[in-house]
Amino acid sequence: MDAATKVARQRLSVLQLAEALGNTAEACRRRGMDRTSFFEWRRRFQTHALRVSRICRRSTNRPQTTAPETVARILDLALTHPSHGCNRLEAMLALEGVRLSAIPIQKLLNDHDLGSRYDRWLVLEKRNGETPIAPDRRAGRVSRKAEPVLSRASR
Repeated sequence: MDAATKVARQRLSVLQLAEALGNTAEACRRRGMDRTSFFEWRRRFQTHALRVSRICRRSTNRPQTTAPETVARILDLALTHPSHGCNRLEAMLALEGVRLSAIPIQKLLNDHDLGSRYDRWLVLEKRNGETPIAPDRRAGRVSRKAEPVLSRASR
């Protein structure tokens, strides 16, 4: 007997006990089942006429794997924005219409050795190792703005 059949038989025994006692609350108390769950399972057993496998099976309408184009997009976003975490990547994907929680995003990044920000920066550094990086114009302006503050601090 598999686990699903065993669970279904236990639930059925609660239903039979409730019929025998004539008291739903007492049957649920004896078997440790919530009354709301009891009525839900009674409805399921009545609807499906004791087809145990159909009653206990969970719906499998969710895909078990992420689409390859989504994986490619996640990796692209992770390397385009290496300082963003999984929650931020999740929000960016949601703006594009892709619904995926942060947990599978983190698992995908871990599978591709991009799990931490440090790992993503290292991959970018290796990829761009031969190409010199041109300084950003804004970085120059920031350092010029900070110059007077630094000269005042050294006095």
